[in-house]
Amino acid sequence: MSVGHAFYLGIFIALFLILIVSGVYIQSVFGAQGENRLPTPPDYQYYYKTIGIKLNEIKPEVCFFEPEDEDVNKRFWKENWFGIGTDALNEWKYNLQQETGVIEGWTWDYKMFLVQDHVGKSTKDMLFRECNIFIVYEKLSETGIIGQAASHYENSFHGYTYITVWTQTEIGGGTTIYLGESFSESKVIKNKGEVINISADNVGKILQHEFGHALGLEHQYRTLNGPVSNSIMVENLDIQKENLNRFVTDNDIQAVILMYGEDGFGGWNNPIRERYIIIP
Repeated sequence: MSVGHAFYLGIFIALFLILIVSGVYIQSVFGAQGENRLPTPPDYQYYYKTIGIKLNEIKPEVCFFEPEDEDVNKRFWKENWFGIGTDALNEWKYNLQQETGVIEGWTWDYKMFLVQDHVGKSTKDMLFRECNIFIVYEKLSETGIIGQAASHYENSFHGYTYITVWTQTEIGGGTTIYLGESFSESKVIKNKGEVINISADNVGKILQHEFGHALGLEHQYRTLNGPVSNSIMVENLDIQKENLNRFVTDNDIQAVILMYGEDGFGGWNNPIRERYIIIP
């Protein structure tokens, strides 16, 4: 190596180390950028927060559990939630494959466990040792949420994400405040609303959103520069509407590719260094 080449290589390495130390290590793909802190002022349209986990299998396995609740079970089969669910997740798969041209690196398998196979068993059971994502359907959440993705990667032998989709929600209701002559005579009463079934299509949308969490994305946020987004990763979903305008967008795909690399799960599975993914 010539003296000149060595000089420029030294400058490059020094600048690279400065970026890492200063917390502005950047990766980019298709216009998306990864950063450890949000640039100010925001001259970009959207950004994602990352959760800090990624699927760590070359070909992940997605495991559906047949619902134990009798009413939920009837809807599961009658409304074909398994088919709707796999279609929703395949939207992620096909878009990733189309964008990168890589098929095998962006694929996963589906498996369904009937009630008699999973009832009374924990996720640590050897029967589920190949499951990287669990999907369960419940009736009504006491806290009002409609979806949750809980990641468990503390066990290096079997890391997984446990997705729960609640299939009912409560609308209306509200709070009534009665004012008495004194503070002690005043009271607040929460009025129960109407419990409704979430449509089968929206059950699929909820699952599609939670699967984005399993891939490692938190939510998509927009700045004042960004128009209203159709991303399935926007944090709110109006389950009283059809939500045909909510889907896996190009920006969602760019964010996932930035985290994993174009080769997908079987490629260079680098650790997530970036807290944020910026979309110009």
